[in-house]
Amino acid sequence: MMDHATSVPVCVFLLLLPSSLVALDNRDFKHDFEYHHEGSGERFRVKGHGRLADIVIVDDIPQITKILCEGNVVLIATTDVTISATWRPSQVIVGGPDWGCSSEVDGRVQHGLYRKIKSVNQGKRTVEIMTENAGLYDSFETAQLHVHHTPGNWSSREERENDIKSRQKREASSDSDVGSRLWPLLLSYGDESLFTIPFNYDTSKDKEVLQFSVSSQGVEIKAGGFTAGFAPQHDAKKTWELGCTSCYAFFRAGFTMELNIGPDNTRFLLQLSGEFKFNTDVGLSWSRERNLGNKTFTLAKKELKIPSIPILYFPNPLVPTMELGIDLLAELLVQVGAKVEGKMLATAGFDYNKKLTVTFKKENNGPFTMFTGLTDEPWTGHTPTFSMQAKFSANAALVPKITLTPTISFGWKVRFVGSNLYLFSLNFGAPVAFSLNAGITFEVAYDSAQRTFCLDLYHQGDIAIEANKVTSDIVVFGETVASSNILKYKKKLSISLWPRTSFTCTALVKCCVVACVGLPKLPQLSMDQTVGAMKKKITRADVDFQSLKQMKGTDVLFVAEEKTASYCGVPSRKCKDCTRGVIGWTTDDKCADRMMTGDLLEKLEVLSKFVRITWPKRKLRVEEAWDEPTSAYQNGRHGASSVHYEGRAADLTVTSEMTADQLKNTPKDAPASDKSSTIMVRLAQLARCSDLPFVDQKSDYVEVAVKKSATSPVKRTRFDRQIKRATDIQLGYCVSISKLQLGKSNPSTGTPEFVCGEINDRITRYDPQAFLRLYQYPFNDVEFENKRRNDAWCGATSRECIDCRTKIQGESAYDRCADRMMTPRLAYRVRRLGSLVTQKWVDRKLKVIGAWDEPTSSSTNQWGSYGAQSLHYEGRAAQVSLTGSSPNSLMGDLSQLAVCAGFDYVRYTTNNYIDVFVQQESHTKGIVVPFLKANLLAVDPPPHSINYGYPENLRTELFKTLLFDGSHRSQLKLSDNFVLGEFKHPEARYLRLDDKLVACLQNIRTALGKSLKIVKGSAYRPRSENIVDIDERHPEEIDRFQSGQAAEIQMATGTSGPKEITNLGQEAMKQCASMLSVTRRGLGIGIHADRLYIDIRPNTIAEQALYIRVWNTVNNSTNASAMDDLLVTKDQLERGGPEINPVDPEAACEEPVLGKENYHINIPMSNARSDCASETSSDFCKQTQTYRETVLERIKKHFQKKTGDKVVRSSTFVSALTTCLKDACGHCLGSGPTWEKKVKSCVKMLNYHRTSGAWNNITEKMSFFNLDSPKSSVRALACKDYVCLEKTDLYGLFARILSEKYRPAKNSSVEELVYGPGDNPLPIMDLAEQTFAISASGIARVFIEKDSDVSALWKVLKILFVYNKEIADVEFHLTADVNKNKLVETIQRKSEVWAGTGCPKWSRAAITPFKMVEISKGRLKRALPEHESIPRSFQHHLHQWELDWIHKT
Repeated sequence: MMDHATSVPVCVFLLLLPSSLVALDNRDFKHDFEYHHEGSGERFRVKGHGRLADIVIVDDIPQITKILCEGNVVLIATTDVTISATWRPSQVIVGGPDWGCSSEVDGRVQHGLYRKIKSVNQGKRTVEIMTENAGLYDSFETAQLHVHHTPGNWSSREERENDIKSRQKREASSDSDVGSRLWPLLLSYGDESLFTIPFNYDTSKDKEVLQFSVSSQGVEIKAGGFTAGFAPQHDAKKTWELGCTSCYAFFRAGFTMELNIGPDNTRFLLQLSGEFKFNTDVGLSWSRERNLGNKTFTLAKKELKIPSIPILYFPNPLVPTMELGIDLLAELLVQVGAKVEGKMLATAGFDYNKKLTVTFKKENNGPFTMFTGLTDEPWTGHTPTFSMQAKFSANAALVPKITLTPTISFGWKVRFVGSNLYLFSLNFGAPVAFSLNAGITFEVAYDSAQRTFCLDLYHQGDIAIEANKVTSDIVVFGETVASSNILKYKKKLSISLWPRTSFTCTALVKCCVVACVGLPKLPQLSMDQTVGAMKKKITRADVDFQSLKQMKGTDVLFVAEEKTASYCGVPSRKCKDCTRGVIGWTTDDKCADRMMTGDLLEKLEVLSKFVRITWPKRKLRVEEAWDEPTSAYQNGRHGASSVHYEGRAADLTVTSEMTADQLKNTPKDAPASDKSSTIMVRLAQLARCSDLPFVDQKSDYVEVAVKKSATSPVKRTRFDRQIKRATDIQLGYCVSISKLQLGKSNPSTGTPEFVCGEINDRITRYDPQAFLRLYQYPFNDVEFENKRRNDAWCGATSRECIDCRTKIQGESAYDRCADRMMTPRLAYRVRRLGSLVTQKWVDRKLKVIGAWDEPTSSSTNQWGSYGAQSLHYEGRAAQVSLTGSSPNSLMGDLSQLAVCAGFDYVRYTTNNYIDVFVQQESHTKGIVVPFLKANLLAVDPPPHSINYGYPENLRTELFKTLLFDGSHRSQLKLSDNFVLGEFKHPEARYLRLDDKLVACLQNIRTALGKSLKIVKGSAYRPRSENIVDIDERHPEEIDRFQSGQAAEIQMATGTSGPKEITNLGQEAMKQCASMLSVTRRGLGIGIHADRLYIDIRPNTIAEQALYIRVWNTVNNSTNASAMDDLLVTKDQLERGGPEINPVDPEAACEEPVLGKENYHINIPMSNARSDCASETSSDFCKQTQTYRETVLERIKKHFQKKTGDKVVRSSTFVSALTTCLKDACGHCLGSGPTWEKKVKSCVKMLNYHRTSGAWNNITEKMSFFNLDSPKSSVRALACKDYVCLEKTDLYGLFARILSEKYRPAKNSSVEELVYGPGDNPLPIMDLAEQTFAISASGIARVFIEKDSDVSALWKVLKILFVYNKEIADVEFHLTADVNKNKLVETIQRKSEVWAGTGCPKWSRAAITPFKMVEISKGRLKRALPEHESIPRSFQHHLHQWELDWIHKT
């Protein structure tokens, strides 16, 4: 049993005591009730004694007329103040709710008076009492209460009832008041279900109620049950399924409560104890690769209530009973999760009993503490089965959860004014949930050394107990416990059903199975066609016989050479018996069947491992290998021609089952072969899994063969060229490098594993996929010590050791020499170091003591001669020294040269040698990828792992990201604001990463000027993490996490709502799209509720420079709005001109003079003229006051007629109109406060007019031309088929305003303009034209009559090209007089300037696209010669008022 305490708030007991003890003669209480039945084990006891406190009851004092409570002060109005003569500090004063007082009792505010007296002051008619909070313990002077119940095991309910009734009658005379109430309660406890909490459990049948399955389709209840248990099978409709044929649990509970109150000590304890019983039988099926995070399903809920137990009882009716109540909620949950790399089927089960106690305790003013106890009862495992095609880890768990709510009720009866007695009592308890999680975990891992899948099946569980918080904080006896302190307590169980290292396999389940996934087909060609025909028969006398290898050891059994033959090989040689091992190494002693090529020996060694794994009591048996003539077969057993005669073929069987002694000590005669068809079929499969190129299953044996061994090194064309040039390094490069001191390293900090990355997996020569990545050093410029050349065996007990000191012995895996094996990166640097050594010391060479390592007969451990995690086992480390005499003194010099040669880590280890190490590198490529702030070296994915592979759906793309080793490099800066760890998944060592993704995110971060974060785990995801809930993701967001081309981003601070998401998306388009277009790549953007998905993808539209794809993952109006905004930006960028990206963002985005809402308005505004600094009204303004008022009223009436009362009634509009036309009067143009007021009010009036919807129906038909040209030939074209500004009512209205005149002298006929350019310039036409431009949408048509029109229209064009986000295209209509090429050049030049000076906060994403349309002469002729809405006499004045004013002044 194991106890553990955790501070957790559990129960809150609120006791309000508003009644009087004045009338009680005795405040003492004592009772002791016990029922115990030895036969069943049931025990029930209630025991208590103590004394209640002396309490002032205001309800029972008739002299009191009114009570006022204010904070800690209680003011009592009374007809007789002497009633308080006996009141004293520490007494509790109690009153009912009718007095209007509230009190805080143990942290909870309740209606009623319940306070502790601190002082009493008598007045003439009032008593003032200073008080403080009263709590639970203040109700007692002393108290000791104990309640306990242990349910019994009654076989008969009737027997129990009779026993209780008999005891009740017998003890009636001695029963306490509590006892008289407990006997009837005890009878009701005869229902066993009160204390047996079921979870899918039928108590009468002792089995499950329901059978069920949960799957990717949800929960399915099997009403009729499974016909023959749940047989897992692959279902195309279900990605995964868990079936439960017998899953149930129950908890048989008892309880204990103790409450002790004394003058110096208080203590409360509540304990729930009982027995859990579990049974689980499950089947799992996964139909395809998926990573399913733990999912929880609720199967059933049941509420239970234990009847309240009286634990304190007074016969006096003024004092109520204290009662204990317990409410329970029982839930049955099922949890399932898995990481599966392929199809999988498995079944398993277990059952057990567990005794559990949960204790909650509080002493004095200390916190609530919680303890748990759990007995380790034996577990019973049910026989498991499994089959799979890939690695998987899966778990299934049954989780019974109990939510316990204990309550204590204790109160006093009080007087209800003018009514009957009112029970003033409260119950309160804090719910506590605890669950016992019991599950099965299947783990199947790939063992690269054994090339097998091995099952690791075990049971695990935990107990989780937590207080459910009612509010943000929980109040416990007046103490506030912060939510952060509410901790979940877990007790881990890791009790294996079978030992995890070497459990016994049964016929139904194998501990390990050979990794035979995707078996090659049986041969369609003959042996000679597959592996090449025999060239000549090798005899013992041939020199080629010496190239054959003799298999050593007894892992593979061989039969004795032709027992019935009189000779073997030649008549003079007797046949040998090599059953028990190699006889000798002379040509005569070598046993024929043990002779074979190195390639065949290597493959048979792998096959023998597979045989032992598949059949632990059997061994591989070689019937024939190399063949030679015998007396029985004078030309050999295999006819005239067979590759057996070259040692490239073998005939194989498997022995019958062997005893343990036979397995350990090979018998003299090899055990007989088991030639059954099932054995032969499986042996052929295992042979194919061993990479044997030819496998042919015969009726009673399996024939295998290999191709002729390679005689030349494996070609690595690029690396071969590189390593030849490695000797070009010059000794002079090393002068500036310091020598290392003994025990020091370069770099000076960190370990080799930290700097170069830990070992990923130990490479063995029997794993060709990994072993062939290593490079066998072929040159003689370096000496190899090869100190294990004389060991009994190397690599495996069947393989002899090789002497490779002077040269390599071959290129087959068998022939390769361990000390010459290393990664290409290490080999390149060894060659450089060798060159430096010979340059420095003409009489010395570099000596390699050891590089890649493997176990030998003299190894210090099962892996080799280095530590278990040494980089030597991946060929990334070497121990080097120098040849010649007394090299020890030169190790410091050698360390200097090693650093110069480029090793990633150099350590001056001892005076005998130095250690050198290198990082992982992508095979022989040596590709370095430059990021903004660092370079990363590409590496190859770990052998046999699909986890870091490239997504299948993206493999045809031209650009593919490379893999990098992120080990210990999380803080490496890739850009100004992002480190490698932000892109690497926390569960992965390696990562793929697109340098353009880093650059894109950095550009966004720089542009925003705010901190940006990558959602944790949302950038690169290895395959196992990328398939988590992959079916629930948007189709566009499936693969690019795995390729390192996607990430999810948020603002680092504050919320990432729709506005922030939109801003992020727009910046992503602006900052990344053009950068990516250079490499013909595009951008993907996905909108989420609180984040933005970004990826880098190919540009699939050849004719489009920019490629952006946008989608929405959340269907709601808020996200739809963000989607719309991003689509507009996307369209602008893809179809438009240059991106708007200011050279000086600060200057470009200065606050506009007219405010952010009028960012598009361009009008002269300054304070340069001194004569405009004052707002003093001129004589002109005074003379025209009444005229301006008349104009204002006339304009109001016009608006009322055209738009109704709505506009005229708007105070905003009227105020702006009044200031624009009447109040702001002055002669200054472009300067001074009057001009500023005039401009701002006119703009406000125009904006109101625009937003009121007056132009809504014409925005897509708007056209523009040079209004400054009085006799424009394009006016008719612009205003007939489309809507020009002149065609609007507003224009005509403003024209009349500007034409208004007055007579300066009443008797004179001379008239002057009210809004003349010299006396009172009005900017309304200029502003109207710009407002008209910002209102346009769709295609904006601009008519150009002559080249100079572009300059006249520059304000309009800037709005259309830069600020108006609703414009799709600007369409220029040109007359024959316009130079089209010059116009295009002008627009492009202006666009570039505007793109570099516009502010992205208010502008479009990119300059609006434009096109040119030439106006034919016929079209121009057909247009009306005149299209006037205003008099010609006004046209000159209309747009030349600034010039006129300048002339006048």
